[in-house]
Amino acid sequence: MKKLNLLIIGSNFGKLHLNASIKSKKFSKIYISSPNIFKKKIPEKIIKYKNFKIPIKKHNIDMITIATTPEVQNSVLLFLKKNKIYPKFIFLEKPILDRSLKIIEKFPIKILILTNFIFLFSKSWKYFKNLINRNINNYSFEYIWSFKQAYFVNRKPTWKINSNKGGLVNYYLPHVIFNILSFFQEAKLIKIIKKKYTYKKLTYLKLVFLLNNKYSFLEINNNSNKNLHSFKIKNKLNNINFLISNKTKKWLSNFKIYKQNILLFKLKKKLIVKDEREEILLDFYSKINYYYTKNNIKKNKALTIKTFDLIRTINNKIK
Repeated sequence: MKKLNLLIIGSNFGKLHLNASIKSKKFSKIYISSPNIFKKKIPEKIIKYKNFKIPIKKHNIDMITIATTPEVQNSVLLFLKKNKIYPKFIFLEKPILDRSLKIIEKFPIKILILTNFIFLFSKSWKYFKNLINRNINNYSFEYIWSFKQAYFVNRKPTWKINSNKGGLVNYYLPHVIFNILSFFQEAKLIKIIKKKYTYKKLTYLKLVFLLNNKYSFLEINNNSNKNLHSFKIKNKLNNINFLISNKTKKWLSNFKIYKQNILLFKLKKKLIVKDEREEILLDFYSKINYYYTKNNIKKNKALTIKTFDLIRTINNKIK
């Protein structure tokens, strides 16, 4: 595969994409765009633009990564559609607005689009998913994700804590919903049985799902004093339980996997880079051909749409 030209839009989380893409050595030219890009420390060889429209029009871009707020992401997608300028690959960060999903639906089928639900790009989650026998229809689950979002420590507001743009439901919950649906697409949301607010912001939800005619549960809390990210899958037929769990502040690198409380897997190698998210992105950019297969694209798209359909439903229920 020839080396590609990459445009990264966004310079906050976009910096991690930039670092990973540089290290991957898969790109002949890398461009980055952000209104404040010239205030950021960016390697000289990277071509910088304040306005994303200029490099899209001016250069032959093979891949666009959009790591921005949902509104800016929508503007980029709308610009591509209106001008009928389409790269071969598009990589989207979350959340994705409903109107953005509608734009994507109208893109030519040849445009390959993936959404970065980062947990399932990790080795730990890949291993866990391979443990689960898809032919068994007696599973139920308990999913818990508890942590303390930075706002509840420093009280500095960002769009990620704003319920209209991000917040517990729009920014964090899609990760969990996508993870569940990637294992059990047939899981159906039944009801919300508990919710809590802190400083007038929704910080806790407990949801009930129906899977194989059994109740399953999801709890998410972004103002917790304890860190826990666990997904327990139970086979009611033979009482065999599988668990992936992380009790640390590290989002990705400290997951352990158990079967009947016996440890099966944990990552042993040290990170190649300082940030665990960057390491997973490095793997992604290094293996673009592997991830951008028709099968992966189809699954990711279907699960992304279903995830945000559920997010819309949950938003309507908590109003």
